[in-house]
Amino acid sequence: MAEQMILPAIEMPDLSAIARAHAAANQEALLEHARMGRSVCEWRDGKVVWIAPAEIFARYGLDEFGRPKA
Repeated sequence: MAEQMILPAIEMPDLSAIARAHAAANQEALLEHARMGRSVCEWRDGKVVWIAPAEIFARYGLDEFGRPKA
């Protein structure tokens, strides 16, 4: 009979920290595109739709020029 191998204990990754880092990177990438005046596409309701820079800014609470709302 084969011997069972005992694996070393490892710490589980902090999935919430990974999700936060991913969301922050995604936000920065979207805002960078918007600042350059570029639209981006995303998948909505089974279709590809283009998101204008003003809509990207609005998504993150900024005005149409990417500045914080007063």
